[in-house]
Amino acid sequence: MNKKHLSLAWAAALGAGLSTSAFAYGVGDFFGPVPTPIRQAMSGLSVGVGPFHQNYAEQAPSGSGEPNPLDTQTGNITALHLGFSGMGSHVGFDVAYNAGIGDTTYNGYLQNTSNGALTPSSSSTHSFSADGHVTVRGGFSPTKDFAVIPNVFIGQHGWHRALQGTGGYTENYYNHYYGVGLTLAGAVPQPGIPLVLQVKYKAGHTSGAYMNSTISNDKAYLGSKPWTQYGVEVDYTPLSNLTVYLSYMHTKFQYGQSQVFQTSIGPAVEPNSTTKQNVTLVGIKYRF
Repeated sequence: MNKKHLSLAWAAALGAGLSTSAFAYGVGDFFGPVPTPIRQAMSGLSVGVGPFHQNYAEQAPSGSGEPNPLDTQTGNITALHLGFSGMGSHVGFDVAYNAGIGDTTYNGYLQNTSNGALTPSSSSTHSFSADGHVTVRGGFSPTKDFAVIPNVFIGQHGWHRALQGTGGYTENYYNHYYGVGLTLAGAVPQPGIPLVLQVKYKAGHTSGAYMNSTISNDKAYLGSKPWTQYGVEVDYTPLSNLTVYLSYMHTKFQYGQSQVFQTSIGPAVEPNSTTKQNVTLVGIKYRF
């Protein structure tokens, strides 16, 4: 082989080496299919149970001179989850119903109707919270054992609070919520260790929010406000059709101040409020 042919041979070998290693994850591979372990972890009929920490607070209007917060409702109740999801090579979905039920603690004030004086008050409160949502997912794998899962979602939230004791009454809050999200999922690369870690974030808005009460025939209409959620999930798949999971999710959203509405004790305004929910679940996903 003469020098010219030798140079061409080395160039060909070098080019082959580059295409095999340095460009192993090129533009086409960057949008590769979601790895099988991650698809399994994000699919199946799921049930779960765990603690649900509820933290609700109403804020006094600026400059009103009223205590801030006006009232809070906090405590631990029981969370229940039922869902059905699927994740294909590039497209997936998730439909879920989540509920929380139990007794929490109300801390607020009783107002004297004759002179307006406020007296601190604390009581037990029955609480029932329910969320249903539908999520449509996309997905791709830029590198081995890792996937990027963007999504869009829409849901509905309801909360029933029943204040016990003197002056007790019930309130029911409802709202829709919608937005976009992103999940980053990674599988353990070592064979024989069927673990997947998911890191999740969603952001959106509430809409159509309102509150009704047993002491009022009017609805308090609440403004559209930000809605956010983030959390993590660990999935262990001992069998091809069964996954055991542990998850934590923090959800935060707000309600805006309502119009003036009439109650049995006179005109009232539902103030600005902030709701925070911390839910830990342990459960299983079964694939048929």
